Amino acid sequence: MDYKKITMAAPKKKKKRKIKYKKFEFKLSEKQKKIIDKFCRAKKVSPNKMIKTAIRDYISKFADSLPEEDYISENQLQLFDVEEEQEIFNSVPQENEFKETLF
Repeated sequence: MDYKKITMAAPKKKKKRKIKYKKFEFKLSEKQKKIIDKFCRAKKVSPNKMIKTAIRDYISKFADSLPEEDYISENQLQLFDVEEEQEIFNSVPQENEFKETLF
């Protein structure tokens, strides 16, 4: 008997989305650095991992209290607010006032 090898194609794996990291730099006093080093030695954790964990916990704690929209001052130009521009140009009372002032 002649048997042919039957191979099934393995399902394609989804590509992992690359995580973009940003570099952040700040300064600590010597005393703060010594305390962090002492803590990291006691807990057997790297300073980088300890700081990242502290930031993650802090952010998650206050994530609900952040405002949803950014604050825009009165003097801020709103160049890309299409809805407001349409309301301004389509308003009838302004057009009537303008026509009365002409001629």
